Amino acid sequence: MVTQSVYSTAPTHNSSTVDAGMHLLVRENKQTPIQLSSKTDFEHESTDLIANVLYEKLPSLYRFISSSGANGINARWERKQVKQWYIEGQRNGEELIIGGLVKNDPQAIQAGFKMFDWGFAHQANDGSFFLTGDRFHSTSFFVEAVAHALLVIQQSPHSKQYAYQVAKYKPLVHRAARWMILPNIWEKGIKQNSHYTHRRYLVATALGLTGKLTNDQELINYARNSIQDGLSLQRSDGVNPEKGGYDSSYQMVGVLYAQRWVTYFPEDSLTPKVKMMIEKSLLWEQTRILPSGKIINEGNTRTAGQEIARSGKVKSIDQRSVIRAFAYWASVTGNQKWEKTARQIAKFYYKIP
Repeated sequence: MVTQSVYSTAPTHNSSTVDAGMHLLVRENKQTPIQLSSKTDFEHESTDLIANVLYEKLPSLYRFISSSGANGINARWERKQVKQWYIEGQRNGEELIIGGLVKNDPQAIQAGFKMFDWGFAHQANDGSFFLTGDRFHSTSFFVEAVAHALLVIQQSPHSKQYAYQVAKYKPLVHRAARWMILPNIWEKGIKQNSHYTHRRYLVATALGLTGKLTNDQELINYARNSIQDGLSLQRSDGVNPEKGGYDSSYQMVGVLYAQRWVTYFPEDSLTPKVKMMIEKSLLWEQTRILPSGKIINEGNTRTAGQEIARSGKVKSIDQRSVIRAFAYWASVTGNQKWEKTARQIAKFYYKIP
């Protein structure tokens, strides 16, 4: 396990808010534990802002798919415009499938399956996508996407309609997840992930959801180890460090994956600690949101103009992940203060009423 480092407190536009929030959170949780909804993941994904803002324009999510199913940079790789493809580029199939289920859009669902088909067409016999760039990390994105989508299909009103696809992809994603925990692969992958807290929750959810889907307890055990590692890294102010500092975008990417853990493993002994981590993370994130709803990127270690995405563009705030994290947690806990924050951000970025 990676040793937790000591970092200085992150400056925010309202540092007293996060301090007050931390004291309130501790006081509230000494009295009453955070209650969880009995809703399914499909129902959480169907909550108002996720369904009617994030899933409102599904066609825009598959406009870069080639006729073969390659998406984004992978379509460019097929055209020999770039030298490297990444299996993670096919993970958008998750959002298309789940969004299509929520919005009853068969075309979006089929586009998602097409993305998955392209990905698995490039899978080796050992379960790996051996020619992909950034093998472990890129694979973890794709494994999480497929396992999550299949679980949501099973919870949806369309489960029988897409039972064939679930049966088709289940052994393939299982094989990919099993490749991730091969000793030499796991050791190298975890070492490469050491500076990124959000990757602990990504890996945990990829393996945990696949374990849930395929009844593989060993995968779940590896997922729990990754969860514990992530929990050990959170700072007292709620920051989950990225490259030794804070990042108001990647903070919520990690929280999203952790939220899925809570939904699928509500009785796990680690889940109460995960819930507290999420609450502290969201309280800190609120200090990075202006009254207008704009998310501050000043001081971010990764999305303040210093990193380049696979697409070749400069990384910026992923407002969709931030909105989703607050809206999803509002659905999970029934606490409408999180819904209020999600709507505040959505009003700024999507101009909703």
